[in-house]
Amino acid sequence: MTPCGIICLKKAVSKHLLCHDAMNDYYANRINRCRPGHGASCALCCGSHNYAVAPQEIGELFSGRCRGGAAGPALHQDVACAEKLFHDAIQCSHVGMDPSEPGMVCCLLYGEDDRGGDVESFFNGTCKNFYCPAWDDLTDRQVLFAARLMGDWYYYSLLINDNAEVHDLCASYDRPEDVPAEELVSLKERLAERLMEEDGK
Repeated sequence: MTPCGIICLKKAVSKHLLCHDAMNDYYANRINRCRPGHGASCALCCGSHNYAVAPQEIGELFSGRCRGGAAGPALHQDVACAEKLFHDAIQCSHVGMDPSEPGMVCCLLYGEDDRGGDVESFFNGTCKNFYCPAWDDLTDRQVLFAARLMGDWYYYSLLINDNAEVHDLCASYDRPEDVPAEELVSLKERLAERLMEEDGK
């Protein structure tokens, strides 16, 4: 079965969209799926995994981007800044890692006071139209379980977008620390394989 995270990566999930103000109200006081803490972060819907290179190389690319313009101009989602894994999916040039939070992916435009007209149009017209099913499909406990288990940007993103894996883990183990090391290795392999299986589809 195709993980919902791959569907998110390849398409904007428009049927679940809420207006921005209503979404802020609805999700107030819930764990942020993009930034849950414990060293975990996610930008899958922005194309963080849409690079035809190893995770370490993607991380190095993100580390080289910083706030204040180094990320480059706002590009249309069809314009790639590197070779894509999925040709019809977004690869946002503004996903990066702030030096103040090494290892955490983020939007380098978010929170900027003066984004300029073109960038503001990109932000409002593209970024706000993405929606993560993990907000509805996973509980806060499940999100925190995944965050504590993975504690990174690459595998955490894949895990929270694979509902079946998260549900099975939380049903089988009370705490992330209870997951055997060999099971964690196997889990990461499965998640990576599922991502690669969708290449070119």
